[in-house]
Amino acid sequence: MQPFTFLAFVVLSAGAAQAQAQSLLGTIITQDKAIATVNQTLEGTWLLELRPAGSPASQPSILNLDTFTASGAIIAAGSNGAASAAHGVWVRVGDRKFLGTVFSFSFNENRILTTIMKVRVNLQLSADGQTLKGTNEVVVMDATGKVTATLSGGTSSGIRLSAEIPGDFYDFQKLP
Repeated sequence: MQPFTFLAFVVLSAGAAQAQAQSLLGTIITQDKAIATVNQTLEGTWLLELRPAGSPASQPSILNLDTFTASGAIIAAGSNGAASAAHGVWVRVGDRKFLGTVFSFSFNENRILTTIMKVRVNLQLSADGQTLKGTNEVVVMDATGKVTATLSGGTSSGIRLSAEIPGDFYDFQKLP
């Protein structure tokens, strides 16, 4: 075999092998049967609706804005004006399942600490990663850390917030 012919044969063989490999990669997954990879993180900002244990259905739920960081921190601000912002931690414990613990403080009218709230939460992320549901247990402590009550059975539901395009977006983009 002449050197040029041998070289051409090697190049064509390699190209055929590469085409087969690309073909395999393109066909190995049956797209109409594939299950999409699920977002397995809470990272982002969520609007949560909290219903404390034992609260009557007529009582409005508490709204919270919760930010879950990639490093496992939680920062939350609620519509309950008597409590401070909440801070805590979260961890993934299973398929779309998470645990979290957050703390907040309550003060009297003189800004003296009266209550420490520790909230333990179980969260279940939806298959599309855009909503969640959960249960919680609230441990109420006095200013010294002595437990005065534990309330189980609270619930939460939430939606992941996303950026939205304002009405003047396209005109604004044309500005220098």
